[in-house]
Amino acid sequence: MNAENGEKQRVTAEQVGLQTLWSLVHGSPLAIFAVDRDATVLVWNPAAERLFGWDEQDVLGETNPIVPEGRGEEFRRLRERAIAGEVYTGMEVRVGRKDGSPVDISVSTAPLRDELGIIIGLMAVVADISERRRMEEALRDSLQKSRRIFDETIHALAEAVEMRDPYTAGHQRRVARLACAIAGEMSLPADRINGIRTAAIVHDIGKLSVPVEILSKPGRLSEAEQSLLKTHPQAGYEILDGIEFPWPIARIVQQHHERIDGSGYPLGLQGDEILLEAQILTVADVVEATSSYRPYRPANGIAVALAEITAYRCSRYDPDIVDACLGLFNKGFMLE
Repeated sequence: MNAENGEKQRVTAEQVGLQTLWSLVHGSPLAIFAVDRDATVLVWNPAAERLFGWDEQDVLGETNPIVPEGRGEEFRRLRERAIAGEVYTGMEVRVGRKDGSPVDISVSTAPLRDELGIIIGLMAVVADISERRRMEEALRDSLQKSRRIFDETIHALAEAVEMRDPYTAGHQRRVARLACAIAGEMSLPADRINGIRTAAIVHDIGKLSVPVEILSKPGRLSEAEQSLLKTHPQAGYEILDGIEFPWPIARIVQQHHERIDGSGYPLGLQGDEILLEAQILTVADVVEATSSYRPYRPANGIAVALAEITAYRCSRYDPDIVDACLGLFNKGFMLE
């Protein structure tokens, strides 16, 4: 009698467990379906009806309808791997609804076993991530638009400088190209190179505060005029310091005439006191300026420019940066 009661209790417990499981599946806010080894639908809960558009009676005993046209083989391989025991968690995929519209879903799967523990198919729990995808795409579009506006603003600032100083038109862009190439040769990460590019494009913005007669003077500058010209790194810092860049642009611009031996300006910084980005910009600036035409002298050419940074390697300029720059030109790099 006791054995019979125990058996009845065990059967009742199993029935309660199955009923509870079915209630959870049926009442789940997430779409849940199960298929056998041949992708025939065994379970299709109300949330799956709402998400995909097919009623339960339409799909039970039929091939899973959500598989997109032309992707049957891909989904077959995924199903076979899941039936072999592989568990998928949060796999994101785009499938089709009954009305033909696409829906982005996140799928988690597990093997479906019979009472003997034999895998007979798979169970899938599905979340609709379409709204999240739309928000992500909108965010990407917004970021791209912001980057375009940012780039256009930076180039507008650069052009404002060049309009006042026509003899150095294109100087900042050429310096940016060389500085980024040096940074790449030194294997700096892409984001840091982007910061160097931005700083280089506007590194002479402080010249907006320098009288145009000094910028375009055809002869040598007097000591007083040179002193006034040397204020442009600090002036550039003050112009840019209030802008929230993702990189220390204002400080890079401020330091692009510093030298590692302390002989530069405006702060007389030495060695590691100078940002690496500013040191790279310095070498690129010297090479471009020395090689190019200026109102007070003809173009010296790239050979003279490279001889300049070689002569002051380790004193004024960081040796690794100089070596990277020389390596570029040995490989055929050209300023234009």
